[in-house]
Amino acid sequence: MTTEQVLPVTALIDDVIAWLPQAPVVLEAPPGAGKSTALPLALLQANIYGQRRILLLQPRRLAAISIAHYLAEQLGQQVGDDVGYHIRGAAKFHANTKLLILTEGMFTQYIQRDPELADVGLVIFDEFHERNLASDLGLAMALDAISLRSDLGLLIMSATLPAQQIANWLGHCKVLTSSGRQHPVEVSYHPPSAAQTWLQAMPGVIRQAMQKAQQGVLVFVPGQREINALMAQFNHLEDWQVSALHRNVPQAEQRALFTAKADSKKRLVFATNIAETSVTIPHIDVVVDSGRERQAQFYPQHGITRLVTRRITKASATQRAGRAGRLGPGACLRVWSQNDDHGLRDYQVPELETADLTSFLLECRKWGAEPQQMMFLTPPQSAHLRAAHTLLTELTICQPSGALTSQGRDISQYPTEPRLARMLNAVAHESTATKATAAWLMAQIEQGAASEHFPQPLAHLSPAAKQRFQFWCRQLSVTTATIQPELAASLLLWAFPDRVAQRRGQSDRYLLSYGGGATIHRADTRPRWPWLLAVDLMLSETQADAIIGAALPLSEADLEHPALNIEQRTEVRWQGPQQRLQAVNVTALGAIRLREAPLSNAISAAQRLQALSQYVTEQMSAAGLAWFKLNEQAKQWLARYQLYLDCVRPEGWPSLATDELADTLSEWAEPYWLHIDNLRDLQQWNVVEALQGRLSYAQQQSLAQACPTHVVAPSGRSVAIDYCAQQPTIAIKLQEMFGEPVSPTICHGKVILTIDLLSPAGRLLQRTGDLASFWDNAYEHVKKEMRGRYPKHPWPDDPRQAQATHKTKRHLA
Repeated sequence: MTTEQVLPVTALIDDVIAWLPQAPVVLEAPPGAGKSTALPLALLQANIYGQRRILLLQPRRLAAISIAHYLAEQLGQQVGDDVGYHIRGAAKFHANTKLLILTEGMFTQYIQRDPELADVGLVIFDEFHERNLASDLGLAMALDAISLRSDLGLLIMSATLPAQQIANWLGHCKVLTSSGRQHPVEVSYHPPSAAQTWLQAMPGVIRQAMQKAQQGVLVFVPGQREINALMAQFNHLEDWQVSALHRNVPQAEQRALFTAKADSKKRLVFATNIAETSVTIPHIDVVVDSGRERQAQFYPQHGITRLVTRRITKASATQRAGRAGRLGPGACLRVWSQNDDHGLRDYQVPELETADLTSFLLECRKWGAEPQQMMFLTPPQSAHLRAAHTLLTELTICQPSGALTSQGRDISQYPTEPRLARMLNAVAHESTATKATAAWLMAQIEQGAASEHFPQPLAHLSPAAKQRFQFWCRQLSVTTATIQPELAASLLLWAFPDRVAQRRGQSDRYLLSYGGGATIHRADTRPRWPWLLAVDLMLSETQADAIIGAALPLSEADLEHPALNIEQRTEVRWQGPQQRLQAVNVTALGAIRLREAPLSNAISAAQRLQALSQYVTEQMSAAGLAWFKLNEQAKQWLARYQLYLDCVRPEGWPSLATDELADTLSEWAEPYWLHIDNLRDLQQWNVVEALQGRLSYAQQQSLAQACPTHVVAPSGRSVAIDYCAQQPTIAIKLQEMFGEPVSPTICHGKVILTIDLLSPAGRLLQRTGDLASFWDNAYEHVKKEMRGRYPKHPWPDDPRQAQATHKTKRHLA
C-alpha cells in the first residue's frame, strides 16, 4: 500500500464510485486530504469507465505536470502511458491514456470540439474554489454536456469553498466531506513597524523563519518584481538553496523544485500564489506569508486589465499556512497584525466579476449560447460583458445581434485571445514571411510586451518567447522563419484597431480611437510620434490617462488600413457667442476627428430639437432642473409640487425625478422649444410653465388646495408661504397671530407651518413650529422685552384672546 492510499480521502472512494454518474458529486476536502492524487489514482485503478477517459482539471500548468508525474511514478510508469497531461504548448499522452490531467483552458478546447465528450467517462474539477474564468466556463459547458449524456460523471472538488453552497446551486447533487491530513502549524504575526512598508519588513521576518526552519522556508509574495527584490538579498547564502517559483520560471526548473531530494542545504523558495494549492513542495517546514497577492482587475471604460496588489482572503491564508504542515509540524510567520484577520474576505472574488470577458463571451457564443442561458455559480459582470460584446463587434467577430460572423467562426478556432486570433486569421493566406512575422509578434505579446523596445529581434527573445514563436510557426505552417519587421504595424492593426492614438499638440499625451486618453511616461526615451498604435496600455493609481507601454509609430497612410473604420458623420454643435446650432461634416476614426467641414444646409427642426434635448439631458444629469435659470416663482412652485408628492403621494401624477424628466423631454419640454435656437434662450426658458402643463385642471386645483401659495393670517392679511425653506414657513408680525391658539397646517393637516414671528419693525423675534408652546412658554419673555421697545403696539397678557392686528394701539382705538 502506498502512502497516498492511507490519506483521508481514501475513506470516501467507495461513496464517490457509488454516486457517479447518477448525480454530480461535490467533495469538500481540506489540504492534505489527497483529493488531487489519491482519489484520481483510485478511480483510475477501479477501471469503472472502461475505454472512456478520466479528465482531471487543474487551474495551473505546474500542478498538472507535477500531479501527472507523481501519479505515473505511483504506477511505476512513464508519464504518457496510463497517466498523461496536456497543457498549453506541451502534451504527453496517447489514445489509450486513461487519466489525462489538463488545465481548465485546455478542457474548454476539448469540449468545444466534442460537446458530448464521447470518449470521457468522468470530469473532475479540482481546486474549484479558485473560481477562475476557465473553471466556471468549463463547468457550465460540462453541465450542458450532461444534459446530452446522462452517463457522464462530474466531480467538483474544493479545499475551502463550502461544498453545500455549490450543491444548493446545482440542485440534484451529492455532497461528501473529507477530513484533512495536516500536521500542527504554529502561526505567529509580525506586522511592519509604522516606519516600514510590508516589503521592507519581509527580510527581517524571513531571517527569523530561517532560524526556525529544520528543512526549508517558503515565502509567499505577490509577484515576480517582489521575488527578484528579495532574492537579491539572500542569493549570497552558501548554506541555503535559493529558488524562485512563478509563471515565467521555465517548466524544467519548476519541476525540479517538486522533485528535489534532501541534501545538506536548506531550501529558501520565493513564490507567488502558484505554490498555494494542489502540489506540495518538499522539504518545507516554515512559511512566510506577506498576505498579498496580485489580481487582475478589468476596467471596461479603457478595455485594459490591470494587475492590482491586494490582501489575500482568509481561505488563501489557511492554504498558505498549511504548506508548512504537509510533511510534519511547521510554522507560519504572517507579515500582518492579528487584528487584520478580521478585515480579510472569506473567499476569493470570482474572475467572472473582475476579469476581461472578451474571450469568455466568444467561447460562450462558439458554444452556441449567451452567458445568460448557461449555469454559472456567480453571474458574469454585466458591464464587462457589454465591453466584450462591443469589442467582438468592432473586430467583426460577432454581429451586433451576438451571432458569430463567418470570419468569427474561423477566428474562434485559434487557441489565443480574440484580438490576436484576428491577426492570425488575417495572415492565414499570406506569404510565409508575413506568417513568420505574425508568429514573431505573437510570441512577444503573449509573454508580455510592455517594453519600450518592442518589437525585439528574434535573437533577443527569452527562451519562453522563442518556444512560443516556434509553436505559432507550426500553427501557421511556417518552415522558414524570415521576419519582416516593417510589416509589424499593418499586422497589429488587425488586432488593435481601437488602439490607434493621435498626439495632443506637442505634449506627451494622446487621444485613443476608443475615446480614452493615454500618455508616454516622461522618462520614456521614445520619440513622441504624431500617430502610434498602443499595443500595451497600463493604468496608474495616480493619473486618469493610461500609460503607453509597447507601441509602434503609424503613418497617415496606415490610417487607410482595412481594419480601421473611418466614418463620415454629420454632427450638430453649439457655436458662436450665443451658442447657435451649426451642422458639421466630420471624418473620424472613432473618437479621433481627422477632418471637419461646416455645412451650409439649414438645420432641420427635428435636428434642432434633438440637439436641444441631448444638451439638456447632459446638463440635467449634473445639475437637475437647477441648470435652468429659475426665478423665485418657479423655485417656489417646484418646492410646492415636490412637497405635495411627498406628503399626499397621489397616484398617477408626473414625477420630478431628474432621470424621468430627462427621459421624457420630447413629451413635456420640446413642444415649448419650437422657436428656441440657441443655448442662451434655452437656459432662460421658463421650465415651470411646461411642468405645470403636465397637470390636468383637477390636479392643479388639488395642488392649490393642499399646498396654497398664501395663507390668510388671523389679522385678515394674506401671507406668502416660503416652500424653499427647510420647512414651509411664513413670516408675520407677532401681533397678527393673536387669537390663533395653534400653528396652521397645509397638505390636509399633514404639514405644520413654521412661523417666523416678527417684531413691529419686521425683525425676527422667534421661529416656532409649535405656536401653542410659544404662547405658553416664550411669549411672556418676549412681551417683557418688547413692550418697552414698542409701547405703541399691543402686548396683551392673554394673546389667545386678543384681537389680531397689524395696527398700533391708537389706530385700533
